[in-house]
Amino acid sequence: MKRQADSIPENTSTKYLIALSAIVVLLLFFLFSGLVFGNNDHAKVQQTPLKESLTISGYGELIVEEWIYNPDKNFMIVTLNLEKSSTIYEGNLSFIAQEKEYPNRDLPTSVEYQDGNRYVVSIQQVSPSFEVMALDINKGDSSNGALIQGEPSPPKGGEKSNDLARIYTDERKVKVDTQLSIQTEQEYEVASLSQKINQAKKTIEEKEKLIQTIEERLKEIDQKVVELESEQFYETEEEKEQINAQTNQLENEKDQLNREASDGELAIQTIREKLTMLKEKRDMVEG
Repeated sequence: MKRQADSIPENTSTKYLIALSAIVVLLLFFLFSGLVFGNNDHAKVQQTPLKESLTISGYGELIVEEWIYNPDKNFMIVTLNLEKSSTIYEGNLSFIAQEKEYPNRDLPTSVEYQDGNRYVVSIQQVSPSFEVMALDINKGDSSNGALIQGEPSPPKGGEKSNDLARIYTDERKVKVDTQLSIQTEQEYEVASLSQKINQAKKTIEEKEKLIQTIEERLKEIDQKVVELESEQFYETEEEKEQINAQTNQLENEKDQLNREASDGELAIQTIREKLTMLKEKRDMVEG
């Protein structure tokens, strides 16, 4: 009887150990399967913001207007606006594209259209599962190196780096368009002019809203000045001095606002003239 009683906890402990071992094995399996095979759904998204002004140190401003992918034809179109300073760099730019799937392979790139600060760049032979695409923007000739791993390597021994910027698109975020195709130079020029026209219209709207805000503030100032002047009849000399100081401050603000409104109206007139020329040029290009 004693041996039977002793065997009960021993068998129970064995069962617990087996169950615990099974749980540990399952946990390790899921952990290492994620490490070995990867889990792209939870990987950090590498996506450069679109239509946002990004500062390029020592160069100017960069806006990624569009990044579109055609999976049926395995290519991408990237539209960039580079507001560069001619006093810093006047040469040509080159582009290198690499994907996370094959980080040591440069993909064929081509500048399909370039007009001033606007570049339309195509990337060919994109893998169906590229995961992340990196596009390096360089001064002059292209430089080599794996791009996905991080930021450009610093120059060695007094060398000057040609790297200006690196932008990314993520397979989970990139805009997909199976109708995307390489357009003619005329079509790209029309698109460029249309973008400039839309931007000019937007700028005019912004300045008109600013002028409207200024006019509302000017009305508030005039009303406040009238109120302060009426209060002077019932105040002491010391209080009158304080009111005069407030009135002078408001008048100074009014002068500043009037100058800003005048500058805004002049800018609107200039932009409208530019808008007319852009529309005429677009009509001429369209034929």
